[in-house]
Amino acid sequence: MKTKYIYIIVFFCLVANLSVAQNVVIGDIIISGNKVSRESVVLRELTLKKGDTLSVEQLEIKMEASRTNLLNTSLFNYVFVSDSTVGNLSNIYVNVEERWYVWPVVDLVFEDRNISTWIRHPDWSRFSFGFGINIENVRGLNEKLKVSARVGYQRGLNFSYSNIALDEAKRHLFGFGAGYNMVHTSSFKTENNKPEYITLENDPTRENYSGNISYLYRPHLHEFHLVNLAYDHTKISDTLLTLNPDYWNDNNTRHNTITASYTYASDYRDSRVYPLRGTLWSLAPTISSEINSGYVSGALFSKVNTYLPLSRRWFYAGELSAKMSVANKNTYVADRALGYGTDYLRGYEDYVMDGQHFLLFKNTLRFMLIPTKTVEIKWLSALYKFNKIHFTVYANVFADCGYSYNKNVSPTNNLQNVFLYSGGAGIDFVTYYDIVLRVDYSVNKMGNGGFYITLITPFF
Repeated sequence: MKTKYIYIIVFFCLVANLSVAQNVVIGDIIISGNKVSRESVVLRELTLKKGDTLSVEQLEIKMEASRTNLLNTSLFNYVFVSDSTVGNLSNIYVNVEERWYVWPVVDLVFEDRNISTWIRHPDWSRFSFGFGINIENVRGLNEKLKVSARVGYQRGLNFSYSNIALDEAKRHLFGFGAGYNMVHTSSFKTENNKPEYITLENDPTRENYSGNISYLYRPHLHEFHLVNLAYDHTKISDTLLTLNPDYWNDNNTRHNTITASYTYASDYRDSRVYPLRGTLWSLAPTISSEINSGYVSGALFSKVNTYLPLSRRWFYAGELSAKMSVANKNTYVADRALGYGTDYLRGYEDYVMDGQHFLLFKNTLRFMLIPTKTVEIKWLSALYKFNKIHFTVYANVFADCGYSYNKNVSPTNNLQNVFLYSGGAGIDFVTYYDIVLRVDYSVNKMGNGGFYITLITPFF
């Protein structure tokens, strides 16, 4: 009997020792390659810290999550996270390859809905050129400074400085900006589901002075709270009011508007540039008040994005977004539903659907046509921040549907208050410096098809 108990005690001791051996304690965290970026910026994005006790499996997961977080800062082209374990003490090594942080701002502005529309009907009289400088990592603290100007039919001067940390933990961030913009061409109404424009050769159709301050609270790595307060002074030509009395729904050519907005976002995507797994959820209420006329409007935006890996090379991306708005009077400039900004159905890039509310559902099935490859260009070896290029190519098919509601029905605009749908296929080229080139062919509900080109880049 005594021998039996000894065996049991030895067995449990071995199990206990095995369990302890499977855990590691995080020792030193050694960061290298950060010639500009400060260590505090790198440490902020890590999901592990010195003294943590983790299983081997947890350590692997947290190292990969830390690598993803650092890449999502857009400060580094490449990030390598590894460990060295002696006994149960594991040192973490983070090696980063920094990007080039100072970029010229080049902005080609076409008055048409998009570049594809302009290519079909080119008009150089409706063309503007913007230039400036964009610094992505000021003081090595991930602060962002942008100064730009614009000449041509649009003119302007804009300045912004953001991501300024107010505390050592970088949970509280501050930003501000100001700008002046003037245009000779403005849309004044929607006709046949397309914006109607007017151009005044000698006088601006619209002038705007603006300023804003923002506060960002980031309590966790994947959670954001953004508060923004903006002031706008806008002057328009009285011609706009003559052509469309509902443009502002008053006779005043000058408006002074204060806008307050709050955005909450929960971001668990593996990439902010081209995500393949994870989720993003955001909610953004906004309220605006025009000081002189008493006009008040409010809106609520919400968006849910889901990214699912279906296999090693197949991926699904879904987006559900919605807007609801209210105002104490009808105005053309506030009734923006589908077709504005990023809220559009593919295949309807040439159209807008005005209204107070909308619902949009976008679905994309992606196939990794060419897995990620890294190529070193030897003749660019002197420019070491550019000579190593990584790229991935995806083929995709997509189907979108949406609905916009407009209580002010127009007989010439038949895409509002009806169910819309579209589908198509395309190729996405994803490469370094957050560049994504998309070429799509899509067909809409009316049977109209066409090619559309989209270039996403941080410095154009």
